Amino acid sequence: MSLTFASLWNQFILAAALARTARPFAERAKDDLIDFVYVDTHAGPGRYDGSLPGLQHVCDQGPSILNRAMLEAYHSGLGQGHLGSWLLAGRVLGRVGGTQMAVEMDVNDLSPAIIEQAKANREGGWVRLWSHDWFLFLRSTLNRLNLPHFVFIDPPADDHRGPAYAIDAAILLDTMSVPYMVTYPVAGCQTSIDEIGRTGLELLDHHGNGCGALLGGGAETVLLEIMGDLTRLAEALNGHFYARLPQSVDYMI
Repeated sequence: MSLTFASLWNQFILAAALARTARPFAERAKDDLIDFVYVDTHAGPGRYDGSLPGLQHVCDQGPSILNRAMLEAYHSGLGQGHLGSWLLAGRVLGRVGGTQMAVEMDVNDLSPAIIEQAKANREGGWVRLWSHDWFLFLRSTLNRLNLPHFVFIDPPADDHRGPAYAIDAAILLDTMSVPYMVTYPVAGCQTSIDEIGRTGLELLDHHGNGCGALLGGGAETVLLEIMGDLTRLAEALNGHFYARLPQSVDYMI
């Protein structure tokens, strides 16, 4: 069950965190044009056939879901397949910043074929498409003079390096104070949570299986806004929300 709704769970958290992170930029953009740079390390083609599993469940909750960032991003295209993370991010940033905040996106996927598909799915803003190893891509992005304003890392399930590299990436981004979100498989994740030192936001079924995401680098400031929503969202998906804490004395939220 929970794995079926992993994309929805991750997208809800991503949209909320991205909107919260971009809000101060949008406020400043009223007086002067400001760039907001979003980085997606495992982008995919941007659009997929069929509806997003669980989306209708969320829509049926109506006003009980208070954070509307994801729902508003989908509002204009419910019947047109479902969005990948970077198209969702572009819509969220467009709604937050309006026309004054210039959105730049660095979109990476290891597969050149997928990047070719992505070219046809761009909706707006300045989208740069790349095809590299995701960790090397991220390192090169962080070597630029101007750091990105948000990084989304969603390691593919078949990447055996994913968990270890995601830990390194999260620690690096925290050190550089770059807001980020990392997704992870729940099985055997406690060590990773301990090393990163952040709270995991997990959707679990009744057997303890599921998916998780963590926020850091400043993006974690959205947690208090969405805790109640995550509880209601998990219940709507016939699961439960679990906040996994690092098992050490010194940790951050």
